[in-house]
Amino acid sequence: SSGRAPSLLRIIMQCCYGPLWLSFLLPLLLLTASDGSRALSHNKKQSQTRYSSAVREAVNRSWYDDVYPALASVQFPEEKWLSACVQSGKPAASSCCRAWNVKVKYSLAHMQRQLAQLLQPPTNRGVGDRKKTLSFFQPDWNCSGRALERVPEKDGDGPKWVCGLDEIGLRRPSKCLVYSFGSNGDTSFEEAVKKRRPDCEIFTFDPTLSASAMAKVRQVEKSGTLTFVNKGLASKDGSMVFGNLTGAVSTLHTFVRDLGHDGREIDILKVDIESSEFDAIFSSGGLRSCMAAYRDDQPDVLGDRIGQVQIEVHGSKRGDPRTPIRYFWANARAAKLFATFYSCGLMTFSEELNIWGGFGGCKEFSLVSSSQAFRVFATKESPGECDY
Repeated sequence: SSGRAPSLLRIIMQCCYGPLWLSFLLPLLLLTASDGSRALSHNKKQSQTRYSSAVREAVNRSWYDDVYPALASVQFPEEKWLSACVQSGKPAASSCCRAWNVKVKYSLAHMQRQLAQLLQPPTNRGVGDRKKTLSFFQPDWNCSGRALERVPEKDGDGPKWVCGLDEIGLRRPSKCLVYSFGSNGDTSFEEAVKKRRPDCEIFTFDPTLSASAMAKVRQVEKSGTLTFVNKGLASKDGSMVFGNLTGAVSTLHTFVRDLGHDGREIDILKVDIESSEFDAIFSSGGLRSCMAAYRDDQPDVLGDRIGQVQIEVHGSKRGDPRTPIRYFWANARAAKLFATFYSCGLMTFSEELNIWGGFGGCKEFSLVSSSQAFRVFATKESPGECDY
């Protein structure tokens, strides 16, 4: 619709991504409330943040004007999953493929419900609490209990949930390939993977290490466990400020090219980069080209060659107020991130709250591709029928 009010609301919400505008944009936004009341409550006893109708209208309008167009082309490649058994060489009428398709169709029904809700504005599918921004994203795939494991088996921020570590790369000539972005000097994940899978080539990336952490990682590198790259993952090649230091960064596509991994499957993509995951993944140099609207970003759709992803996702930055602007921003970037993963054909098989970091607004997600999921299914769930 036209008129002064809608235009003003759109201008306000278009500026919501700039933190410097927050101090005066929020009061302006709240003035649009018909009753003039505050649009949020800080009462910890309340289970839901309440917004006025005008604030909800502003958020929803901006969602459909500025976020929905980026999400509209999201489409989960169902056929890739349904054909995974046949692609492995099994007859479509075999008991293996029939059992596989039954399991896949069950998960696809759940995925379609998530996709439908993903396109809805945040005020229609959640509460304004940064701890719950990510609660909408739930597992779609059931990784066999015998294949689902925490690597390594210990508490802390370093271990990740993996689906079928032993099944990675089965019946494939190329070696196992692991990219681990963000370590903070903790290489326990890489060491555990290398111990179980000595054939894996493991690359660890982190431009933020202190001198002591760097020395530790270099020592692990000397043992042959990993190759360390003193760069970080970002949406563009160049440099980025990390607190008190500036480090070199590159896109995922640049790393793949520079390391000579063009055409290879990245069996494990671990990402723990403290809120930079959104821009890095949803970018022309990331995995955004999986989405139909962004196919021209890259001639090579790298997302089609990701075996599984272990990622720490941040609902909001520490200390952010629970305002409509921040709530909108947190939901928008999370929706773009998962829309990208879904378009690449990745299903979530694990999610858990990170109680060691993230201050309540951080979750660990693990997603798997159809090819890796089938390897696990054929060897762990239906070895008799599949004879894999």
